[in-house]
Amino acid sequence: MAITADKLERLIFVKYLLQQAETSKELDRPLSSTTILTLHDAVECFLQLSYEHLTNEAKLSNNGILANYTESINKVLSEINKPLINKAFIKRINELRNQLKHSTIFIDAKNIQNLFSETELFFADFTEIIFNFSFSEVSLIQLISNEIIRKYLQEAEFLIKSNKFHTAMLSVSKAFYELEELGTKVKDKYGENMLSKHHIVDYLLKYHASLEDEPDKILRRNLQEIAEDINRIQDDLHELKKIISLSVDLKKYNKFRNTIPYVYKLTTGGPNATIYWSSNKEKEEIKYTIEQVKFCFDFVVETALKHNAEEELFIKTKGSC
Repeated sequence: MAITADKLERLIFVKYLLQQAETSKELDRPLSSTTILTLHDAVECFLQLSYEHLTNEAKLSNNGILANYTESINKVLSEINKPLINKAFIKRINELRNQLKHSTIFIDAKNIQNLFSETELFFADFTEIIFNFSFSEVSLIQLISNEIIRKYLQEAEFLIKSNKFHTAMLSVSKAFYELEELGTKVKDKYGENMLSKHHIVDYLLKYHASLEDEPDKILRRNLQEIAEDINRIQDDLHELKKIISLSVDLKKYNKFRNTIPYVYKLTTGGPNATIYWSSNKEKEEIKYTIEQVKFCFDFVVETALKHNAEEELFIKTKGSC
């Protein structure tokens, strides 16, 4: 049975919860224990969706919900000779969740990591078994409304799977370039960009142009350092305005910027004649790790989804005025 668009959206939500759990499991105690609650919610959503998909019936009662769904799903899977859900896994995730939620007993790092790995494997196995496609094909990118950003991120996702990390990073950077362009536009003001640099003065140029008489060397050096400092302050303020306009975390943004290769867009000729250039030569194979690529990729996806939400809010607010 083919999965419908609304069910696919729910499966994407399950993957989003898993990604949130992947982040929270790296936090220090006791915050890392929130991973258990997130994993429990993700499994519950998945089981509910699986039950509806296999039986075309409404949700079950909330009493012992994970165990009830597992029992009902296993009954169907048994009839069609498919592998069954491991009840021990379901029991373990329930027990850890109850231990945390009802007794405030924090979970140790090893148990959190083990449960995350088990849950990740559970989704990989049973998405294939129940929905007949790979869990790795479920992507938050599908929720991004902008076609150009979505295209570059899909391209990056494919390249990551092919272990082509350098070219994947260039695609991620292109997606972020387009996202910056969208995120910093002034709403309903065609061509206006809140981060335009047209008003920024290069004080080094101004400094050199203003020195009609030759000053002494110390004064000249001091004035040049002041001009350089003012330029740096202007650049920092410009970056801060960009961070605020994109609603991103400052530390994450700095890590992203220090990792990602910079690209900018040149347009020549017709509307489709767009060329991308990188400050790191595209033919140069920079050795990125999977962790670096994944961080940058997830950062852009998260920022794009925030932009989606802000766009929808703007449209609703505008419509209610």
